[in-house]
Amino acid sequence: MSAKKRRRDNTGEVPSMQRLQDMVAVSYDRTEIDKLLKEYSDSDTRCPVACDLVCCPRAYEDEFLREPIGSERTCTRGEDCEGLHVEGGDGFVLREFVYPQTPPPDGSTLCLLCRRFEISRAYYEYETGHAQPSQRLRISDHYNLVGVAGEYDVRDCIVSGGAYTGLPLPVVLHVRSAYTPYTKDGVKHLSQSRMRSPGDQQETNGPFLMRRATLVRQAARSDPPDLAA
Repeated sequence: MSAKKRRRDNTGEVPSMQRLQDMVAVSYDRTEIDKLLKEYSDSDTRCPVACDLVCCPRAYEDEFLREPIGSERTCTRGEDCEGLHVEGGDGFVLREFVYPQTPPPDGSTLCLLCRRFEISRAYYEYETGHAQPSQRLRISDHYNLVGVAGEYDVRDCIVSGGAYTGLPLPVVLHVRSAYTPYTKDGVKHLSQSRMRSPGDQQETNGPFLMRRATLVRQAARSDPPDLAA
């Protein structure tokens, strides 16, 4: 046994991925999930050191679902930005996405939608066995809260399942049909109109039911599933 003792929870068991999975089915606050993530990263070498994982609240992400104004920079993908491909209206290039309390990088970076797209694509490559993840793989530097009023519904998120595939905590799955374009004060925006939110009195119809039903069939294909659904 190594000199470094493996941290154990109050049941005497080493925190596991299953414990993380159980959390997405119940309500929790950020303090509790950050504590759990710290315990997991200290005790399981499959997951990279996670002290720098960033929590991105829904309200914060909403602020980046618009075109840039003033000195704000556009998504680094320009004409290939996912904002140009949303359904239900004329698309536009989104502003770059920067994590909370983080200064903008020297060069422009991805918008929120393109970042979600890349995370989702990598997730499906590993989840369906088209690529083999390393033991220290992490495909996202942020996570989203689920099961909390005003945040996201776990049904609209992805997270590592029975095997660790790069996502220690939930991240919103990118699907183009989840957004609705609108204009406010002359500025183009996107609403996460089909992203469900715990606590809503009238539940929104999510965009992912049909998509998730087809994943089993798609998993056998040689190419990862198309995220444009």
